[in-house]
Amino acid sequence: MSATSETPVARKRVKRTRLRRVNDQPALKLSTLHPNDIDLMPGTESLICPDCGTWCPITNFGCRRPKLVPHHTEPAGSPNAQRCEDGSLRLVEVDLTLGEWQHRLGEAIMANASRRRTPVRRKPKTPPAPATTQVVPTPISADMVRRCFRAHQAECKACQGTATDRDGNVLACPDGLRLAGTYLRLLRQEPERRALRLFFEQERERFDRRYEKQAACGRAADWAEQRMATGKSEQLAKRSGTTVEEQNNQCRRPQTGTVSEFRGPGLPLKKPTA
Repeated sequence: MSATSETPVARKRVKRTRLRRVNDQPALKLSTLHPNDIDLMPGTESLICPDCGTWCPITNFGCRRPKLVPHHTEPAGSPNAQRCEDGSLRLVEVDLTLGEWQHRLGEAIMANASRRRTPVRRKPKTPPAPATTQVVPTPISADMVRRCFRAHQAECKACQGTATDRDGNVLACPDGLRLAGTYLRLLRQEPERRALRLFFEQERERFDRRYEKQAACGRAADWAEQRMATGKSEQLAKRSGTTVEEQNNQCRRPQTGTVSEFRGPGLPLKKPTA
């Protein structure tokens, strides 16, 4: 048995078919498609099928009834290839010339080239600056300057004594000399600064004690004035209501030798015996 009779091989589909059958869908206008989805160059007329999204040649281009050739959704030989029933043999209405298509394609390329992605750069959230009245100045101390000088000396070769000129002389660092001079000056002025800080602390305590004493005297005077005003109002109220209160008391005061109105006469006070 020959090799040809064992495995039949299907013939390759012709791109430019001459079938008379036509798809029932309305004709596809080229002017409604994007210029990047069309190729109208002579000899390679094709477009992207709007139903399956694959490039499909246009048969009978320039003749009476141009249409899309029968095509598949996947390349030939793929196991998942399926025939595009909606787009195959669909009529194509050629309402664009080659010059018009090239002009549209050039405009689309220029528009795409001018587009740039705008990166979103978020500004860092910085805390608000404190007000002038909230800024507390930090006094410079000798210990603070000494730590700065040690940190500078650890990085500066001139302050370490390793940097020399051509003659072998050790170079001096201006920043190191400035820090060393500031440290010595603050070290000499430290007793005066300490005495000045002690003086200001004592003055502050004295001012606070005097302020508290004046505030206490003011509160005592306010309380005395308030008590005096309250006593006068009570006396005035008592004077205005004394006559009425005395008359009411006389009416309600029981007379001697009379029985109270709440006690009936002749009521038994003991339990009667059987």
